[in-house]
Order: sequence, then C-alpha cells, then structure tokens
Amino acid sequence: MSLEIIWKNRMKIFSVLSPTYLLAGILKETFNRTTVIKRLNSFYLAFSFISVIGLLVFQEYYSLGVINLNASMSFIIIFIWAYFVLSRCNEIFWAFLKDAFDKMDDLNVSNSTLSPSERIKLSLKSYLELIINFSILYMLLPKSCEVWGSRAPENIAEALYFSGVTITTLGYGDISPRHWWPQLLSVYEVFCGFILLIVCFAIYAGRLHNSPNKAG
Repeated sequence: MSLEIIWKNRMKIFSVLSPTYLLAGILKETFNRTTVIKRLNSFYLAFSFISVIGLLVFQEYYSLGVINLNASMSFIIIFIWAYFVLSRCNEIFWAFLKDAFDKMDDLNVSNSTLSPSERIKLSLKSYLELIINFSILYMLLPKSCEVWGSRAPENIAEALYFSGVTITTLGYGDISPRHWWPQLLSVYEVFCGFILLIVCFAIYAGRLHNSPNKAG
C-alpha cells in the first residue's frame, strides 16, 4: 500500500509538469486506448506544424524575417504557450520511456493493440514533434546576449535549425545558449531524443523483428 501511495503522489507531481499526460490518461480510460493514442499523436503534431507555419508567415510578411516573441507578447501568453509545449514534451518523454521499460519486462499493462511497426511510426512522429516544440520554446526566450551569447535564433527557421542540430547532437556551435535555462532545455531535448530513437526505436524494432507477423 505504501508503494502505491508513493506512486500516486509521483503521478500527481508529474500531472503538474504535464497536464496533457493527465488528459491523455483520462481519454484512454473513457475511449478506445489505441485510437486515442493515434489521434492525439496526429493532433499534436498537426498543431505543431500549424504553429510553425503561422510563425513563418508572420516572420516573412510582418516582421522582415526577425521575430522576438518574448518582447512582443505578454508574460501570460508566453507562460501558457511555453507551459503547454513543455507539457507535451514531458508527456512524450515519459510515455515512451514507460512503454519501453514495459516492453523490456515483457509486460502488457498498456492494454493497447498497437503493433511494433505502429509504435515505431508514433515514435518517429513524436521525434519530429519534439524538434518543433523545442524550437518554439527557444523562440519564446529573450534574445539578449545574457541568454544566447553572441547570436540568438532570430526566427523560427533558425530555431528549427538549432533544435534539429541539438536533438541529433551535431552541435555546430554557431548558435549556443549562455543562460542556464536554454542550456537546460538543450540537454533535456537531447535526452528526449535519445529516449525516442535509441531506446524506444531499438526495442520496438527488435520486437518487430521477433514478431511472427512481420507486417505488423
């Protein structure tokens, strides 16, 4: 009983860090679990794409290629946007990490009918979503030299570039964070990408290889 209480308390804390994870759990208990997972994954990815397209249009036609969201929006809007995006990143990280450990232990606690091939597709889509979400988080930060040093991402295209080279651990160094907050975000992005590609993808691919029905 004590372990159950500790687990519930941890989940309450994580629900604060990721309310989207809590929402997904409620929807999975109400509707078909597999359908909810697929639709939420597609919805959030589409929402991320729409956000990037909106920022691209804004930067090209209204801000002459340079965007400073931190200076042009109120603190409340920045906080809500950043909280939602970070919540989704936390949800992706925890959901795939938990599922990977369940698969390593041969546990079938998810009650999901997702095949290994479908899980691989979901992990790749989530990987792309992480790149977009972290680029938005970088865009919401101030552009000052105290935060970014000599050069900050001036628009969403440069933020996507920085997010992409960060999550793939290329690290060219042309854009580098100086403040502890973007530095922490960068490390967290690398860790999330590592979990999705190295851990989850390897486990799902292995189970797909060992599955009698290779077509998934």
